Amino acid sequence: MIIRTLVILTLVAAILGGSGYFAYEFFLKPRKLDIQEKTLPPPTPPPDPSIAAFAALKPFLEQETPESLAALERFLTSYPESEMAPAVRAAAGRIHAAHLLSPDPSPEKTSYTVVSGDSLVKIAAKHKSGAELIYRANRLSTINLQIGQQLMIPKLDTALVVDRAAMTVTLLNAGAFVREYPIRSLKLPPSAAKGLIEAKVTDKVAMNGTVRAAFGTKDFEGSERWIMLGVSGVLLRGAPPAGADGSAPAMPPGIVLDPADAEEIFVLTNKGTPVTIK
Repeated sequence: MIIRTLVILTLVAAILGGSGYFAYEFFLKPRKLDIQEKTLPPPTPPPDPSIAAFAALKPFLEQETPESLAALERFLTSYPESEMAPAVRAAAGRIHAAHLLSPDPSPEKTSYTVVSGDSLVKIAAKHKSGAELIYRANRLSTINLQIGQQLMIPKLDTALVVDRAAMTVTLLNAGAFVREYPIRSLKLPPSAAKGLIEAKVTDKVAMNGTVRAAFGTKDFEGSERWIMLGVSGVLLRGAPPAGADGSAPAMPPGIVLDPADAEEIFVLTNKGTPVTIK
């Protein structure tokens, strides 16, 4: 009897022990491991390869050569979401704009020889370019031309994209990126405050105080540049100067950029330039 009882107790213990082991392995142990995993620090992320690529790129950031531009564009193609991409894009934009505003030959420029009776305005009209653009691209010191003088005539196909959320204005030429400009202040009327708007540059005005200044006149130098965007109440302009006491100026309505940026866009666009506001 005693032996039978011991056998029965042994079998019960074996069964209960197996059940306990089963419960531990399949229920308690995973929960315990899950708790341990939650208390462990997160794994170290892999190193950002764009950091090393940007370090190798630094010598090119201040140069304005085709080689440096190619290196910058390779970085942007490989690492478009990198934290360093804005700095690289700014450097590439500076090089693009400097190239367009230089006498260096390129596919978008035509060589021209000045003839009798020529003026920058006449040459610009003949080639569907801009008088100030020709002046700046050839780095002239006077609007007076000499017969036989060689000029490079840029003929651009520019467009502007205003991004409200990013607070940027992007200049394109023939659909390709040229430069991105930060917006300092954005005050748009309700009709242009949201949604996609397709428009065109309807006018470009140089204002010297309250006087409209024409290119080539003494009032034109140092004038404020306004670009009318074909949407009621919307223009692109440079920020006004600081107050006499150094106080920050009150920003006017419109799309306000640094004065140098507004002036560059003024030079590189024409009436009819497409504008997208998004």
